[in-house]
Amino acid sequence: MPEYCTCGAKLVEDARFCHRCGRPTREEPIVVEAEVPPPLPAAEPTPQERLARLPVSFGNPIALRVAFIMSLTIMFLEMIPGLNFLFLVWWLGAGWGAVLLYRRITGMALTVQSGARLGSITGVLTFLAMTLVLVMTMAVAGNQVLESMVKQNPEMQQVVNDPATLAAMFLVVLVVIFCLVVGVCAAGGALGARAMSRQANTKA
Repeated sequence: MPEYCTCGAKLVEDARFCHRCGRPTREEPIVVEAEVPPPLPAAEPTPQERLARLPVSFGNPIALRVAFIMSLTIMFLEMIPGLNFLFLVWWLGAGWGAVLLYRRITGMALTVQSGARLGSITGVLTFLAMTLVLVMTMAVAGNQVLESMVKQNPEMQQVVNDPATLAAMFLVVLVVIFCLVVGVCAAGGALGARAMSRQANTKA
């Protein structure tokens, strides 16, 4: 730093400006801040991606569609003579197939819990379809069904003659079938999700 300013005044040691004329005693480095470009806006998810991110529930249209397709498939299989005896296998496969179809549509791998939920939704729809078929069958050939039940077990005559007991027995049968269908389908969904997660880990 010079001792004297250009105006002739003696400068104070380490002074940045002249006390007489205000002239700077040395050039200050100019710091130029680099302009940071604004962040790019996040890409808007497509409607399909937005639906795929929804939790697996009855409010997820893709999950409902998958469960409906699998329930119809199971109903058709159970209508084929001989194959209807493998109903437990079909219910288990319905949950597994629902998880597989959901992944193919959305590209998302389900957790075991989500797979079980998807399987249970499939089970509920399968039960509703079975109940509808059963009600239609009873409406068309209900008397023949009851007569055959009495022939196979004469003790059923008392139940058939008592409408309240018959309705209670019918309700109990429906509850048992509901728990069985939903439980087996949920187990199939959980097993399917677990198998797919293992397959993905093996490939990784």
